[in-house]
Amino acid sequence: MSLKITAGKSDKTVLAADKYRHELKYICSDLELRIIEQKLKAVMKPDPHADKNGEYLIRSVYFDDYQRSRFFENEDGVDPREKFRIRAYNLSDARISLEKKIKSHGMTGKRNCLIDRETCMRMLAGESISDCLGQHPLLDEWIVQRETAGLRPVMLGEYVRKPYIYPAGNVRITFDRYISASYRVRDIFEARTSRIAVLPTGYHVLEVKYDDFLPDVIYQLIDNGHMRQTTFSKFYLGCRAIGGKINALG
Repeated sequence: MSLKITAGKSDKTVLAADKYRHELKYICSDLELRIIEQKLKAVMKPDPHADKNGEYLIRSVYFDDYQRSRFFENEDGVDPREKFRIRAYNLSDARISLEKKIKSHGMTGKRNCLIDRETCMRMLAGESISDCLGQHPLLDEWIVQRETAGLRPVMLGEYVRKPYIYPAGNVRITFDRYISASYRVRDIFEARTSRIAVLPTGYHVLEVKYDDFLPDVIYQLIDNGHMRQTTFSKFYLGCRAIGGKINALG
């Protein structure tokens, strides 16, 4: 599915999403993150959905087809591109979402729908859920891709996220620490599972998301003159980290 966006004389075709946002990513050391966080605390507020430490644990299971199309599209920088994932928080099944993340012309968009634990586990076991057709358009789309392209779970990603928010520009800055990957996709709610670190020890990811503009005050606080923007992908690097076990179903 696609829609046409016309801006002046520019005509771009992008994949359909609820809303597109800018998304900047940087790989940072522990020290760099601590310094930036101390600066941001003066103007930004912690996300109210986080715990008393301002954090939450994220686990996401990513899907790909038998040709590993999403993996190679990411490697080749194909634009536009999309991928499906299931996401849960703090090892809880209280909120489980099926999401489709879309990258198009330097912007990112996302569509999502809530699913229950039974449906989630059936999807992670590689089972057909055709009996769920009609519950939500996004779930229908996932079912069609499973039946026609062999969509299946390939990687479980985990990290600890500390988010801050700023109303002007709808800015959201997240500190993603201890990023790891596992082939044991059905362990999404398990407290203990085998994982492989995606980045060298002491390195993490800073993400900056905003709508139409990034306020100068925020840009100045995160710009230390040393960090470089990256195309870091948890999905792509996680799949590389688990290597030959990527085809396992957990």
